[in-house]
Amino acid sequence: MTGLSLTVLGCSGSYAAAGEACSGYLVQSSETNLWVDCGPGTLANLQQNLDLNEVDAIVVSHHHPDHCAELPVVYNAYKYFTSISELRVISTSDVRRVTDAFQPDGDSSDFFNWEIVGDGSVAEVGDISICFSQTDHPVETLAMRFSCGEESIVYTSDTGKNWSISELGFDANIVIGEGTLLDGTADPAIPHISCRHLALEANEAGARQLIVTHVPPGSDPSKHLEEASAVFEGRVELATTGRTFSATNN
Repeated sequence: MTGLSLTVLGCSGSYAAAGEACSGYLVQSSETNLWVDCGPGTLANLQQNLDLNEVDAIVVSHHHPDHCAELPVVYNAYKYFTSISELRVISTSDVRRVTDAFQPDGDSSDFFNWEIVGDGSVAEVGDISICFSQTDHPVETLAMRFSCGEESIVYTSDTGKNWSISELGFDANIVIGEGTLLDGTADPAIPHISCRHLALEANEAGARQLIVTHVPPGSDPSKHLEEASAVFEGRVELATTGRTFSATNN
């Protein structure tokens, strides 16, 4: 594999639709494999793409269950069924707290090598650099920019309107962003954004391609795609499980 790419392991918002999985992505370069968000169902889908031993690190945006609840299962899978002695997990302190709670002694660090990050943090994994920015969400939630050479992918995770994609810089090859709501039915009390707002933000940040994700079950994905496409100035696509998007030439 050459260049930077993103494969969707799951993209249902809040809970998994029938036959689907919650949030999870595989970000890859020619040298590095990052598992980004561990929503329920993503462990199975990860194994459709690579061996568990090939994961260099797990990066988790926040501790809402649809983004992190697979971690206790991941702990068991790796600790008892692989020869790996530890696995790097880069995330917030709350993600560690809820993961530790599943262990009898309240500590998962006998296998997970935790690296706690926050707003403005930078982490390096292999040849991929990750910059973090705290979004507008009820719990500490980190959006991320993955950079390798001249290519970059921005993942918004979950956010309300009071955070901007531009906080993570400009001209990303790909923005994969939550389009949980539609503009006509957006409720200010819901801490998520509409596809129209996402597209406007992606335009402002100079994104070259926009991928709409985190569409909740029961909503018509085609309407989310249509709303984003009407606003975004570049190519817009819908996240679908198993689909791979390349940053090269975007």
